Amino acid sequence: MAIILLIEDNKDTARMVSKILEPHGHTVEHAPNGLEGLKMAREIHADLILCDMDLPDLEGKVVVNQLRALSNVGHIPIVAFTAENSARAKRLALMFGCNDFISKPIDTRTFPELIEQLIAGKVRMMRS
Repeated sequence: MAIILLIEDNKDTARMVSKILEPHGHTVEHAPNGLEGLKMAREIHADLILCDMDLPDLEGKVVVNQLRALSNVGHIPIVAFTAENSARAKRLALMFGCNDFISKPIDTRTFPELIEQLIAGKVRMMRS
């Protein structure tokens, strides 16, 4: 199905995302920080990038900005994946170059369907 690059410093969250999505046929490639995420983005051909906005080494907005500048990545949907769930955070995610926004903790029942929609290019953020 799809290759998903998950840039997330929390190992438990990364494990949970993999556990939820892999049975649906997706491959989850995990980068534990922004620098590793940028490196992996250059090497793999992801269909979707989930990027934590609160990383230990680089701010999420910096990572998204640098991802958008990469020729082989700029077209890939990037989703802000963060614990902050305010209207301001959603607006900022759009300004930073994200296509959508998923707040944590995730709803494990609806998460796979949401990922399918995002891979298909359906953006929901403007409606939330």
